[in-house]
Amino acid sequence: MSRRWRYMDIHTHILPGIDDGSASMEETLRMLQQAYAEGIRVLIATPHYGKWNPDYDRKKAEDLCRQVRKRLAALHSDMKIFMGNEIYYAPGVLDDLRAGKAATLGGTDYALVEFSAKAEYQELYQGLRDFVTAGYRPILAHIERYQCLAKELDLVRDLVENGVYVQVNARGFLGGKFDKRTAWCLKLFENDLIHFIASDCHNCESRAPVLQQAVEKLLSHGPREAVERIVQNNVIQLAKNKYI
Repeated sequence: MSRRWRYMDIHTHILPGIDDGSASMEETLRMLQQAYAEGIRVLIATPHYGKWNPDYDRKKAEDLCRQVRKRLAALHSDMKIFMGNEIYYAPGVLDDLRAGKAATLGGTDYALVEFSAKAEYQELYQGLRDFVTAGYRPILAHIERYQCLAKELDLVRDLVENGVYVQVNARGFLGGKFDKRTAWCLKLFENDLIHFIASDCHNCESRAPVLQQAVEKLLSHGPREAVERIVQNNVIQLAKNKYI
C-alpha cells in the first residue's frame, strides 16, 4: 500500500549553496531524483534562518527556488517545490517573520521552528507559545533531538495541547533494535504524538531525502490508519492551511 502513496516532504535543505545543505545545482538535481524515487512529489525548501545561517537573504533563496522549479519542470513535471524556512528560535525572530525576512511553510500559517538540542523545556514551551499567540501554527523540527524532551511524554503532550505540532526526521525511525533515539521516536508514534515525518535532507549521501523506509517501519509497528494520518492527511491539511 505505502508504495502507492505519494508524499510531501516539509523539511528539506535542497536549495543549492544557500545553507549547509545542497552544495550545487547538480547535487540538488540528484537529490530531487532520489526524492522522486522515494515517492515524494511535493517538497518545501526550508533553508536555515537565524543562528546557523546569519547571512540568509530571502530574495536570493526565492530566486534559487525559481531556478530549481524551472529545472524540476523538465525533470519531473508532476513534482513541485515551494519555499519556507527552518527558523531557529531567538528573541526577535517573530518580528523577522512578520516583516517577511523569514518564511512560513508554503505561505501557510505553519512555521517550522528549531531550538538548540540543549534548550531547557521552558525555553521551548515559551518560544513555541509565542508563535501560537502570534497566530502561527508552529511545528517543532526534529523533536527527537531535544534532550529535555527525551522520554518525557507528558512534556510533549503539554506542547501539543498548547498548539504545537511535532515533526520527526525519517532517519529517527531507522536505527537498530537497541537504538535509543529510534525507540523514543516509536514511543511518540505509539502515543499519537507525531504530526509530520520529513527527510531533513542535506545531501545525496549521509543525509539523503529518505522517507519510504521509515513509512514501512511504521506500518510494521502500528495501524495503517495512524501512519496514513501522518504522511497523507496531515500534509493535506497543512497544504490547505487548515488545522490538524
